[in-house]
Amino acid sequence: MNYGVRLSHFAYLGGRNVYSFGDAPLGEMKPLTDITVAESGEIIEDFLNFEPRFSLKVDLDKSSSFKASYNRTAQYIHLLSNTTASTPVDIWTPATNNIKPAMADQVAVGYFRNFKENKYEFSGELYYKTMDNLIDYIDGADLILNEFVEGQILEGQGRAYGAELMVKKTEGRFSGWLSYTLARSERLVEGVNNNEWYPSRFDQTHNLSLTTFYELTDRMTLSANFVYNSGTPTTFANSGYYQQGYFIPNNDNNARNNVRIPDYHRLDLSLTIDPKPGNRKWKGQWVFGIYNIYSRRNPFSIYFRQNPERVAASQAVNTEAIRLSVIGNFIPSISYNFTFK
Repeated sequence: MNYGVRLSHFAYLGGRNVYSFGDAPLGEMKPLTDITVAESGEIIEDFLNFEPRFSLKVDLDKSSSFKASYNRTAQYIHLLSNTTASTPVDIWTPATNNIKPAMADQVAVGYFRNFKENKYEFSGELYYKTMDNLIDYIDGADLILNEFVEGQILEGQGRAYGAELMVKKTEGRFSGWLSYTLARSERLVEGVNNNEWYPSRFDQTHNLSLTTFYELTDRMTLSANFVYNSGTPTTFANSGYYQQGYFIPNNDNNARNNVRIPDYHRLDLSLTIDPKPGNRKWKGQWVFGIYNIYSRRNPFSIYFRQNPERVAASQAVNTEAIRLSVIGNFIPSISYNFTFK
């Protein structure tokens, strides 16, 4: 049994403008009521949190065990983004006089077992996590270079739960592991999604990973890696209308994260050639690889645009969805690793 507690302290310091906002109806921007200037080094707001944690392991016999854990964590920085993938323009904001730190409590239980003299390993784990003071934004929020973005931020709660399974083979010419996770990540924020639970941008229902190694000879190893992830949620218009020949998108039921981008999957292959045995000062290793061998065009993001071609005055301009893929082809690679005494 292991147990303990952390004491974390965060101070939001001056040398900046401090904004105060009034109340507003749910889902609407809060009105700015005051701007003051805090001196450098002045504590504008500070937070003190206890973060206990606990873990337990029970050996059921020589080859199996049961594990359980609980931990609480505090996070004093928030990510505010309206895209399905991380970009350089994502906003990171600390806890302030208007934003509380995020808090999370997680419990987990698991069963672990080895088979055939530890040649095979199996693990299964269930977890449930609750989160408070998560931030989101009002519909139509202006997040980029907005001095008063705190007035467009909403706070809510979240939950994440799921099951993780893994089977691993550790010995023999053929080895590797297979892991699968079934999970959900959801949020509830007053003023968003009609005050109902909705999937967070990190929600991935299925996550599968298969990694294998096969020793062709004492020096050559062939490996393969396959990954599959469910598409992440994003918010798209579900209706629209034409105005003067242009299509105006509309989200008529105010649903948040109502669509998922296509699933992500790819296969990588590599061949590793180890150095010849012997007591030499210099040892080199060659690795030949192919990333994304079947050229899957996994979407980084999806955006919409109107057809730039001119149309007749009586015809509407077509709107099309564009799937942006950062790496949409296979990529061969050669690397050389060396060590020396």
